[in-house]
Amino acid sequence: MHGQFRKRYTQTTQEQKMYAVLEVLKNGRGRKELALELNVSVNSITTWIRKFKEAGENGFSSYSQEEIMRLKEIEKKYNEQKALELLKKLPIYIHLKKLPYPKKLKKL
Repeated sequence: MHGQFRKRYTQTTQEQKMYAVLEVLKNGRGRKELALELNVSVNSITTWIRKFKEAGENGFSSYSQEEIMRLKEIEKKYNEQKALELLKKLPIYIHLKKLPYPKKLKKL
């Protein structure tokens, strides 16, 4: 029956992690007290503080900095491709706008 009484912790959001870090760093709250309040381990709070000191709020992201940069580059290329597609359609649109358009349609 080993591990039967192991405490289950809750998943935390980035906002909760930021709250915990600021409570410890700015307000001087104890990690153990905060861990009990948030239902997380003291080790988790320690890890969040370390990550915050290393990378700021981005330290809480599950993506690495390299992955974030790679995704931003993909997004940039996608947006450029969409802009090019629109520019290719522009001459047709301009041509259609120059065509005469009857003011009133004749009734049949």
